[in-house]
Order: sequence, then C-alpha cells, then structure tokens
Amino acid sequence: MGGKKIFLFLLVLHSFIFPCHAYRARVTEVSEGDLLTVSAENRTEKIRLYGIACPVKGQVFHEKARFLSNFLSYQKYAEITNVFRDANGIANALVKVEGANDHLNQQLIAHGMAWVNPAMCNLSQCLEWREVENLAKKNRIGLWTDLLPIPPWEWNTAERMEIYKRRAESSRKK
Repeated sequence: MGGKKIFLFLLVLHSFIFPCHAYRARVTEVSEGDLLTVSAENRTEKIRLYGIACPVKGQVFHEKARFLSNFLSYQKYAEITNVFRDANGIANALVKVEGANDHLNQQLIAHGMAWVNPAMCNLSQCLEWREVENLAKKNRIGLWTDLLPIPPWEWNTAERMEIYKRRAESSRKK
C-alpha cells in the first residue's frame, strides 16, 4: 500500500474513531446545493452535506438545487454534526437548520433536488432518505421530472468521456 493510500486510510479511520463534535454555526455561503460555508467562533469551514449529491454545474437542476439550499439555509443558524472529513479535509455533515424539522440533507431529497449517494450514505438516516427519494421519484418532483436524470457521479464520468471523444475526433481531422 502506497504512502498516500495509507494516509487516506488513516484519515478516514481517524474520523470514524474520533468523529468531530456537533456545533452551532451560521451558514454564510451556498456554493453548490450540497456545499455550504459556515462560520462559528471566528472560524469558517466548508461543509458537504453528508450522504447526498445535488446536480453539478452543467446539469439541468444545478441552479435550482443551489437556490433551494440557499433559501433554506443562508444566514441561518444550523446544528452541524460532522460525520467524517474527506480526503480534501472537507467535513461531510448532517446539517439541521434552526427551526427545521428535518436535516437540510433530507429536505433537498424531498424537494427532488438531490440523490441519496449509495456509495457515501450508510447511517441509519439513509434508509429513511431512500424512502423519501423514492416518494419524490414516484411523484415526479424536481429532478425526477426529467425522464432520465443522471446522478452527478455518472454525469462527471459522462462529461469526461464526451471530452475525450471530441479530442479524438479533432485529432483524426488533422
């Protein structure tokens, strides 16, 4: 196992053994539907919403997901419960905005603005979130109005494939 793999393994292991504490913070920016910046006690931190994936730039519902997340959380206080830090050091967390009944993570799923990410969601809440996602699909809410919504983890792969395809075609023309 290479040094980088060992480091990543230890980072992930550390975050499960010593999970970050819960804290209260104000949401100061919504970069993506599932990526927030929060501030607490003179410290600012990027937070990725645990277990979900919103449409990424270039996808049809990207701006709508960002708008909804912004509407539900911007300049509001939230309880941040860190689940783990990813390889880039970004906290993946459950975010419950003050006054809300459900986590922001679940609210975005219910409004059809996010997928439950099967590779990343393994807490007990994920079972409920999958049911909420199935209900949004059944009722054709948000991104589920699209006949074939493509999750971001597949979209990114498809985008790369399209770029390679265009490059190959242009090099053949030369």
